[in-house]
Amino acid sequence: MDIVQREAQGVKEISFDEIYEELFPAVYRFVCLRIPTPEVEDVTAEIMAKIWRSISSFEGRSTLKYWALRIAANYVADFYRSRKEISIIPLTEELQNAHSDRDYGDELSTVLSVSNTLAQLTEPQVAVIQLRLIEGFSSSETASILGTTQQAVDSLLYRAKKSFRTVYQAEMAGGEC
Repeated sequence: MDIVQREAQGVKEISFDEIYEELFPAVYRFVCLRIPTPEVEDVTAEIMAKIWRSISSFEGRSTLKYWALRIAANYVADFYRSRKEISIIPLTEELQNAHSDRDYGDELSTVLSVSNTLAQLTEPQVAVIQLRLIEGFSSSETASILGTTQQAVDSLLYRAKKSFRTVYQAEMAGGEC
């Protein structure tokens, strides 16, 4: 039974571990695409603590995941406002230099190509691709998370897909991996 179902049944005591188990993967993925690699874990931990402190204000008007990612989006915006820097995060060296008995050549090549392509898109384009296509949020949910309109999200997604396709095809035609 998930946290929202338990709360609906009147179970008010929810542990940090339960919150962490349910929300950490989505929050971590959200932060990984937006924050410099050395700070991802610290920022994710701070966001999870903020979610835990704010859980009593969750009213259930949206999904818990949506609510948590809205907190994460606000935190990331504050993070960059305080630093006055924005950068697209490249694929980590650990993945680029991964060694294993299995040959991951094709998969790693695809991951590197997609990562390089995403690095050439704007931050809003990466955000809309992640929220709509990877996390599966609706246009209206994505608009609320990003603080914009549904029409702006739909337009941005169209442009992001078009830009991604153009950059990815150019990279594949050039043989860069």
